[in-house]
Amino acid sequence: MKHRSVLLFTALAHSLDHSYVIVLSILMPLIMIEFDMDYGEIGLIASVFGFLFGLNAIPAGFLSDRIGSRKVATFSLLLCAAAALLVSIAWNKVVLTLFFVIMGIGTGLYHPSGISLVSKAFEEHRSKAMGIHGIGGNIGQALTPVMTGLLASPEAIAVLSFSLVGLGLGWRKTYVIWALPGLLVALGILLFVRFKEVPVRKESIKTMLKEMAMIPFDNRNILILLILTSFQGLYFNGLAYFLPTIIKDVKVAPLIIAGLLTSLKEGTGALGQAFGGWTGDKYSKRNLLILFNLISTGALLWFFFAQNRYSLAVSIAIIGVSVYAFQPVQNSLIAESIPVHLRGRAYGLSFFTSYGIGGLAPLISGAVAVTFSLSAVIPLMVVFAVIATVVATKIREVKEGQN
Repeated sequence: MKHRSVLLFTALAHSLDHSYVIVLSILMPLIMIEFDMDYGEIGLIASVFGFLFGLNAIPAGFLSDRIGSRKVATFSLLLCAAAALLVSIAWNKVVLTLFFVIMGIGTGLYHPSGISLVSKAFEEHRSKAMGIHGIGGNIGQALTPVMTGLLASPEAIAVLSFSLVGLGLGWRKTYVIWALPGLLVALGILLFVRFKEVPVRKESIKTMLKEMAMIPFDNRNILILLILTSFQGLYFNGLAYFLPTIIKDVKVAPLIIAGLLTSLKEGTGALGQAFGGWTGDKYSKRNLLILFNLISTGALLWFFFAQNRYSLAVSIAIIGVSVYAFQPVQNSLIAESIPVHLRGRAYGLSFFTSYGIGGLAPLISGAVAVTFSLSAVIPLMVVFAVIATVVATKIREVKEGQN
């Protein structure tokens, strides 16, 4: 496969982009204790972070088409690394929120740029390339929760015949450590990614912005996909931010166990990416999106009623497969539905709905947790998954570039 450097470093960047979200989700209980926060307050911070993560995808998509995806992806990682260092020195809730604003801006730059770069580098077997890109990301994401838990927590737990003891560095030093890989991967993209793009410079900025704004109105399939990714994003992000806290506080497990189970979700997500990438090149993308959202619905219900660690582990593993399997499928369907010169902007809109609108999930979840209980967050995620399944039935199959 040509352009291996593109896949390697975009997969690493993809991994880190989500890692900065996962690190927050694992460290939320420790941050809540230090700053005396309730679920609503930490949910608000997570939603500010998540909303900007998605909102910034719109200018990121525009910039990817205008100046090139490689430059945007590099700047994304540099900004994330800087934000991680800033978060580590936050001295109150307001400052902490401001530093997560910076991190939200940084993380939001990656997805449209990285996905656009992969889609341009691999015109053939695009679903497969998207799947490989996702697998690489999931491998890193699977390591992030357990690594973060072991770095931050002093707890000791038994896993099979082994005993794991956390280093107990706390959340601040853990964030300092997570700044380093962002710097290294940014350097790798600058030095080793040599795929040549052709930025869209002949059109005026005003024309490009107008074209971007009209995409959902001119393209019915893209409009349906944007609605779909909104609801998928709501339950994906609700789980991304609150799953470790639910495992710890509702299922009554140590933080390291919460980290391990979150790692399981991300690890099985790699299988989901592979399965989605393989099936997306062979079968109806519409039917696959319906199927994967149905599986997510069932697995969420299983998790809600799970009474032991075995049931928790199995339900979380299935959730991991299903929520990541639909990603290469929908990303390939977007590419097939839009001309190449609009692709970065289309991905910008898609990731805004996934992570901007979807980024409201922590705020909604925090409000539900305060008003009812933390356990009520999972039925809320089930509702979002059911709606996503219904929306997926409205998608139509398209040929490459058809509007």
